Amino acid sequence: MHNINLENVELLITDSLQAVGLKEEEAKICAKNIAFADQQGTDTHGIMRLPIYIERLKNGLFNSKPNTQWVRENETSAVLDGDNGMGHYSAQLAMEKAIKKAEEKGIGITTLYNGNHIGAGACYTKMAAEKGMIGFLTTNAGPLMAPTGGTERLLGNNPICYAVPRREKDPIVLDIANSIVAGGKLQLASSKSEEIPLGWALDKEGKPTTDPDRGLEGVLLPIGGHKGYGLTLMMDILAGVLSGASYSKNIPHLDEEGKTGVGCTMIAFKIENFMELEHFYDRLDDFTSLIVDSKKAPGFERILLPGEIESETKDKRLQEGTQISDSLRQELVTMLDDLQLQTDKYGL
Repeated sequence: MHNINLENVELLITDSLQAVGLKEEEAKICAKNIAFADQQGTDTHGIMRLPIYIERLKNGLFNSKPNTQWVRENETSAVLDGDNGMGHYSAQLAMEKAIKKAEEKGIGITTLYNGNHIGAGACYTKMAAEKGMIGFLTTNAGPLMAPTGGTERLLGNNPICYAVPRREKDPIVLDIANSIVAGGKLQLASSKSEEIPLGWALDKEGKPTTDPDRGLEGVLLPIGGHKGYGLTLMMDILAGVLSGASYSKNIPHLDEEGKTGVGCTMIAFKIENFMELEHFYDRLDDFTSLIVDSKKAPGFERILLPGEIESETKDKRLQEGTQISDSLRQELVTMLDDLQLQTDKYGL
């Protein structure tokens, strides 16, 4: 493993994206949002993805100079055409618009189509929480799951993400995929030549496997069986069907040819339209105290709220940096050499 500080992570991403044609402002926004994942420990959505983003930008599968524009809008909602640009940029624009509309009308709903992979969803919902709002996001992706009773990959591991603001504390953040684990967990295990636990995935013959590569060839298993399948389907309706984006098997994976056409739906709720913000914080503090102070099961010293592990990881990594595998380091070094960027500049 190799240690790299988070400032260097963000700088490396910014320079790499600019080297393949992104404008400085867009590159910086994307770098901030990609590095967010490394900061909070969602390593499957961070710098690990950079080489494939760069490859797609170089090959024209991502648009390095998109004409991102709003194509439909009213007082509480809007639709954004991402023009196949970097998803981390268009997703930020979409959440900013949702927040602005919520500030004016109490709720803002935006959809995005012609998008791409957006990274960690919490990056965007926390933008709403920082404004004293509840943020919601869902997006879709290339299929990795089968419907209950089927064997064909038809559903992406479409996440559900909420962020709820708290008084003088980090938000409560739920950011979950609808499979037992995200596909990126298998990719990470593969990059480290590690096995995965039984129950994460089936191979293409429909048999349980501990081989991450065979699991990626097959299907991921949903949380809660048919319940996870149902949630995934509903998220694709919101993110894909409603937005005008691609959906189901019409979305290629990042390592496949073709435009992904990913979609998103984002919502910001203005709490002050329901009650005074301080009163909400009082009630939330009382509610969360009931949870965390409740009786612990044997072997447990703490009851955690969603997002607490990520907050603690962030505090640690801001001080100590993040670790990347030797194989990822070499992949990044090769990428930087190809882009004619100096490896030493980034602590690699």
